[in-house]
Amino acid sequence: MHRTIRRKSQAADRGNRMTREHTVVSVKEDRVEEALVHVCLEENISLYLNDTHITTLKITPQDLEAFAIGFLICEGLVRDPGDISDVFIDIPDIKVQARPCIHNADEISLEVRSAGVGIRHPQGITGPPLGKGIGIDVTTLFDGTRQVHEIASVWKLTGGTHCTILVDQEGVVRSAAEDIGRHSSVDKAVGKALLNGIVISECFMVCTGRLPADMVAKAYRAGISLIVSNNAPFASGIELADRMNMTLVGFARHPRMSIYTHPERIRTG
Repeated sequence: MHRTIRRKSQAADRGNRMTREHTVVSVKEDRVEEALVHVCLEENISLYLNDTHITTLKITPQDLEAFAIGFLICEGLVRDPGDISDVFIDIPDIKVQARPCIHNADEISLEVRSAGVGIRHPQGITGPPLGKGIGIDVTTLFDGTRQVHEIASVWKLTGGTHCTILVDQEGVVRSAAEDIGRHSSVDKAVGKALLNGIVISECFMVCTGRLPADMVAKAYRAGISLIVSNNAPFASGIELADRMNMTLVGFARHPRMSIYTHPERIRTG
């Protein structure tokens, strides 16, 4: 992995927290009482690439270096993480230097998505289909769905986050991230894997969000050939996965799942 330079001001220290406590009035049948709960923190984060403002997103203010790297790779703005030379974080700004970039600054525009914004690609999702990719046993797949819920500690505490994990063929979790947005949880999990030198193409992805085309596209650009969710895929996500030779699994809750595309990667016998 490239050498990322991380410089943070004191203002960025608050990025180490994902929740804060809040007092509520709890009503449970005929019981009414005060209770202390945890709620998710969110922050408007502005991402810059080579001094050009790319987007401002509302995300969980943690793992921001991983988010920046993962976002740029998963949105197709930087092809090789080794091209990223510097990440400067001073909340609310993240400034990244990278050469070469796939797009010039004047070519970048945003699109509104069901859970945030991303980069609009006028030509659609282009590129060759992925190769053979990995194969896994169905028991490994379901073990991944179990682990994503075990790892989602902030979700258990607040009910307010999504979680994404990358799991290798032996069922070992190699990267994990939570965020208030399902897209950003993917960006962070991919970014953390890259920072730790993980070969992402040798992992499958388990996430807790719906799977439209923009979610599938993130996995495609990261080189992930097998995506699993406990939630529903959309028609656009199914069509993209089929075209790009990706295995798409939805409603995965032991002992059931639905395999929408390229089932040959999953050994069910």
